Amino acid sequence: MVILTMSEFRKYPNKGDYMEYLGENLIHGIECSMDKLTNTEEEIANYIIEHPEEISQLSISQIAGKLHISPATITRFCQKISFSGFNEFRHELKRYVDLRNKPTTTTDIKQIDYFAKLYQNHLNIIDKTFQKVTYYDIQQAVALLTKARKVHVYGIGNSGIAAQEFKSKFFRIGLNVETVTDPHQAVMDAALSTEDSVVIGISVSGKTKEVINAVNIAKKQGASVLVFTGEKDSELAGMADITLMVMNKSNMHMGQNISPSLPLLLLFDLVYTELIAKDYKNRIQIRDKTLQALYDTY
Repeated sequence: MVILTMSEFRKYPNKGDYMEYLGENLIHGIECSMDKLTNTEEEIANYIIEHPEEISQLSISQIAGKLHISPATITRFCQKISFSGFNEFRHELKRYVDLRNKPTTTTDIKQIDYFAKLYQNHLNIIDKTFQKVTYYDIQQAVALLTKARKVHVYGIGNSGIAAQEFKSKFFRIGLNVETVTDPHQAVMDAALSTEDSVVIGISVSGKTKEVINAVNIAKKQGASVLVFTGEKDSELAGMADITLMVMNKSNMHMGQNISPSLPLLLLFDLVYTELIAKDYKNRIQIRDKTLQALYDTY
């Protein structure tokens, strides 16, 4: 939990990162700001600290009448503790009251405000992914993978982690998959691809030069190209025979709290499910054989 005084919060360059936590620490922030308040503003602060639930339900004019002060004084008080005005302050005060009134031991983490937002964002990613990709796109990708003698997967950084997951998932159902996350090895691997190869380039930005270079080499060798990206007009997407679109992290609320691999893994699941559906008996037998080998070994 991040705890800032109101003055520290005001100076912090990236306030958005802390807004999720401000409600829970609001009263603490007011208490830490007392030394810069006038006598009248201190009276407002004390009343809020003692009666937060009441104040959260009142308008600025009602509070002014109750404390025998002007609405302008209340506005100045809110601005002194880093809010743009009374409305923004009251919104955060309501959040504080809601958080305080929640049970301290809850089994449903969706009752926690910032977890609830994270939950909604995950649902949004699923919904947007299903909107961006069509069944025809999935069918085309599966057709490519099915005819490939070898599948070469290239990704760097977080996309490299996703690339490793692709291999782990798909080779268990019979695809000959090689994942390369080192830039030098990627271009050498691409040089050995053939017309019977399918090359998969993974880059959410579509600008990862190491992936672009490897895909470009493989394309010159006659390999088919499947791209997973969040930018349809990117250089990488322009090289693809088939492009499957993912949600770009920059479009996500609370994006800094969500793994950039999540939309990619969702797309992998869609392709995986269709691949099994098209050859169910054979793919399930292969999967069971690989799982049995693990069971027998360990």
